Amino acid sequence: MKKQFLILCLLICLNSFLGFSQCFNTTPYGTATISSCSSGTITTCNWATEYSSLTFNTVGTYTFNSSIGTDYLTLTTAANVVIASGSVPLVATIPSNGNYRLHVNTNSSCGSDNVCRVTTYACGTATTGGCISTSAFGSATITTCSSGTISTCNWAGEYSQLNIGVTGAFTFYSSTTTDYLTLTDASNNILYAGTTPLSANITSTGNYRLHVSGNSSCATDNTCRTTSYSCLNVPCSGTPNAGTTSVSSSTICGSQNVNFSLVGSTVALGLSYQWQSSPNNSTWTSLPTFTNSTMTQVVSSTNYYRCIVSCGTFSANSVSSLVTVGGNPSGGNAIASSTTSCAGNSITFSLVGNSSWSGISYQWQSSPNNTTWTTIFGANSSTTTQMVNTSTYYRCILSCGSNSVASTSVYVAAAVPVTYANIPYYETFDNVWQNGCATRNVPDNLHWRSSPLTGDNAWRQQNDGVSASWTSATTGNVTPHSGAGCANFHSTQATANAKGDLDVLVNFNQNAKYAISFYYINPNGTDFLNVLLSSDAGISFSIKGYYPTQTTWTKKTIYYNAVNTPSCVVKFKGNADNGNTDLGIDSLSIRLVCLNPSISATTSSDTLCPGQTATLTATGATNYTWNPIGSTSSTVVVSPTINTNYVLTGSNDGLCFPTTNVTILVTPCAIGVNELDNNANVYPNPAKDILSIDFLTEFSSYTIEISNAVGELVLKKELHDKNSSVNIEALPHGIYFYQLSHKNTSLKIGKLIKE
Repeated sequence: MKKQFLILCLLICLNSFLGFSQCFNTTPYGTATISSCSSGTITTCNWATEYSSLTFNTVGTYTFNSSIGTDYLTLTTAANVVIASGSVPLVATIPSNGNYRLHVNTNSSCGSDNVCRVTTYACGTATTGGCISTSAFGSATITTCSSGTISTCNWAGEYSQLNIGVTGAFTFYSSTTTDYLTLTDASNNILYAGTTPLSANITSTGNYRLHVSGNSSCATDNTCRTTSYSCLNVPCSGTPNAGTTSVSSSTICGSQNVNFSLVGSTVALGLSYQWQSSPNNSTWTSLPTFTNSTMTQVVSSTNYYRCIVSCGTFSANSVSSLVTVGGNPSGGNAIASSTTSCAGNSITFSLVGNSSWSGISYQWQSSPNNTTWTTIFGANSSTTTQMVNTSTYYRCILSCGSNSVASTSVYVAAAVPVTYANIPYYETFDNVWQNGCATRNVPDNLHWRSSPLTGDNAWRQQNDGVSASWTSATTGNVTPHSGAGCANFHSTQATANAKGDLDVLVNFNQNAKYAISFYYINPNGTDFLNVLLSSDAGISFSIKGYYPTQTTWTKKTIYYNAVNTPSCVVKFKGNADNGNTDLGIDSLSIRLVCLNPSISATTSSDTLCPGQTATLTATGATNYTWNPIGSTSSTVVVSPTINTNYVLTGSNDGLCFPTTNVTILVTPCAIGVNELDNNANVYPNPAKDILSIDFLTEFSSYTIEISNAVGELVLKKELHDKNSSVNIEALPHGIYFYQLSHKNTSLKIGKLIKE
């Protein structure tokens, strides 16, 4: 205890000496008792300028967080002596058991608001440098220390939900061996990060997320990989094997985040970790806050790194790895996915033989003559995809600090590009197909292109598979819906899951609704057709239709709202099953259905107190519908009790129905309030059954009103004594708001928690 007291005194003196920025709040809200190295929620509704009371029955390093990523936190003792302060996440060492306070503010200027945020704590240092994904896919409920599959088709850039009900030494895997995995809690606080396989010591049950990325630069792709886990609950014994230190980049440019992990180390319960650095691989310095099996460290100078792995009194050092701050990078060679661009195809450019150090910056350039170079705006990664309409040279400039070097260039020869068809556009597929970039590979060479050009997964007219070198060119072919021809995808012979594209370029140059109609057949099997659409000349696509088995020719229609997008691509993407029948499309038509009115929705106020009203106004059309209220007027008065999103649908002709929306926030508030914080006490808070109100100045009759979290009045009472009380025993547990008023004038508002 004497040692802990000295540490606390040193922290206090150090904080005073350094002049920490800090925010002391006076209003308490929320509590937590922490008895072990764990994580948990402090409160789900902290306001800025409130503090939570924390009781620590254990010491160690903790990370404190808020669901509002810009918040500023200050951790103090119960006497408001600063332990640590800073933006979230805040890392602080608890030096001794006792009571502490976590103060919440919107910024380092001690800003305030009345917005609910969730505050949390977690044992250990919050790891940085991992990859946080935004799309959820896959899940696993783990109730025993065992192994299992999370998902068979995770894409890079997705995360899986894990409900882990058992503690143990876990290892997470991806079937793509170059993948980078990040394990977080349910609030995306990073716990472990590194290349697959990723080891993690799960010390508390609960909800976690496993994020998948293509590499440590958080790359994404749409490639299926299997993610899985294994668990070991055998305690460590004797001297562990520390393995070898693995780094995400052995050479970096300037100060960069580098991810460190261990390969071949012992996996067991009870292991402890301590990372160290050295300038010479001889004299080592411990990095005190890095005590997990993985580490992300900002490296600004050349150093060696290793980890001490301990089991009780037995320890071992991992084989060290050197991280070098680099100088002159190698530019390598620029290569292209195709050196011939047919009909304005998208060509992907990349580099080989180049330095791939962390922190290198990239800038692609183009040139008509390999001499005069022009920077390509937005092409700032190691790869780039460009529409090549004219014969052009491409190269990349690689920079590391002040040192730059150019890659060798690559030349792409371009054919005459296709053009965008005007609407209406029709294609029967009946005429003999024309030569685009191969023999008879497109219905016409004005507006169509295909990929691949040949092979069983190349599109052709149903009777012309020989030109594509189809295997068994007449097996499984479809019969046209009408006329002499249709477009045929030879999924009968193509390898299962092989894909083929047939694109038509169209000009959607009006703010209008368009209809894309065609007939479709796919008699049996697991093959299918996706219809995708690009509004940026084929750089990116979104799926507009999915069509599996269809035993007879059936008309399909896709409606698309376009706002002056003249460079659109409609892609018919076949997916093969190597089955018994092909799939086909016929009688394509693309036409304008109606013009969209340009509607707008406005509100007289976007923030209301409970009971207040706002006027919604619609413009731009002749007919309107407001949801969820169902009004058809161009103006409507609303008085929401909770945050509400009002969706406006407009129309002129009953065919086009564009929508827009406006949101009104409802928050407990007082308009023109004269605060009596120093003249009236409302206590206790939290309260269980009786709420006391003491007026400290001259008294006349007052009214107290208590509302629930959505603004509904649940209790109202006249107060006729200077010291009054209100029975709230019948109120359900939860968060409430009280208001003291005198003669309809609001005098004091506060937040109340009912236990």
